[in-house]
Amino acid sequence: MNFLHIYLIMNKISDLNENNFLKVHSNISELRRHTNILIIDDNKFPAESYLTTNGYQIQHKDDIDAIIDVQPYEIIMCDISGVGKKLGYDKEGARIIKEIHLQYPNKRVIAYTSNTYNADYNKYFSLADYVAPKDIGVDDWIDILDEQVRNVISPISQWKKIRNWLLENEVSTIKVAQIEDKFVKAVKRKDFEIVKRYINTTDSKFSSVISDFASSLCAKIILGAITGGA
Repeated sequence: MNFLHIYLIMNKISDLNENNFLKVHSNISELRRHTNILIIDDNKFPAESYLTTNGYQIQHKDDIDAIIDVQPYEIIMCDISGVGKKLGYDKEGARIIKEIHLQYPNKRVIAYTSNTYNADYNKYFSLADYVAPKDIGVDDWIDILDEQVRNVISPISQWKKIRNWLLENEVSTIKVAQIEDKFVKAVKRKDFEIVKRYINTTDSKFSSVISDFASSLCAKIILGAITGGA
C-alpha cells in the first residue's frame, strides 16, 4: 500500500528578522573590514586606492586561471573587456560572470565596463547583481559596494539568490519551499547542518551551494564566529 507523504512546511524566509541574527557590524566600517572583494581587470581600476583607503578589503587580479579563483571572495567586481582570456572565453568578462553565477550563486557580482556592447551581452549583464560604468566617481562606488556588502551578510538576500538559482535549475517550487523551510530553521537555530543534511539526502547535486553558504561571511556572523563593534 502506498501512503501519501506529506511534508509540513513551517518556516518561510519572511519569518526571519535579521536584527535577531546579525548582532555584529551595524557599523559599515566593520562590515567593509570583513568583506573580501576581488577586482578582475587587466587594467588599472581608477577608484581602487580610494576604496582601500576607505576600508574595503580588495584584491586585484589581471585575470583568473580558473573560476575557483573567486571562491575566497564575497564580492567580485569584473570588467567585461580584456579578461577571461586564460579561460579562452570569447565573451571575456561576460562569460566569467555567467560561470560565477552557475558555480557560485551566493557571490555578489558587480559588472562594469567603459565600452558599449550589443544586445547579445544583455543576458550576461542580467546575471550580475549590479552593472556600472567603470568611470563613475568614488562616492558612487562606495554607495554601490556598501549596498552589496550589506546584502552579503543578509540571510534573506542570500536565500533569494539561492532560491532563484534553484528555480533556474528546474527544481520544483515545492522542493524549493522545503529547502527554504530547512534554511530558515538552520538560521534560527544557528545550525547549518540542518539544511546540509537535508540537501545531502535529497538533492546532493546542490550540496555545494549550501556548503558555500554555510562557510560564508553571513553564516559566520550568524554563528558568532565573527564579532565586532556595533
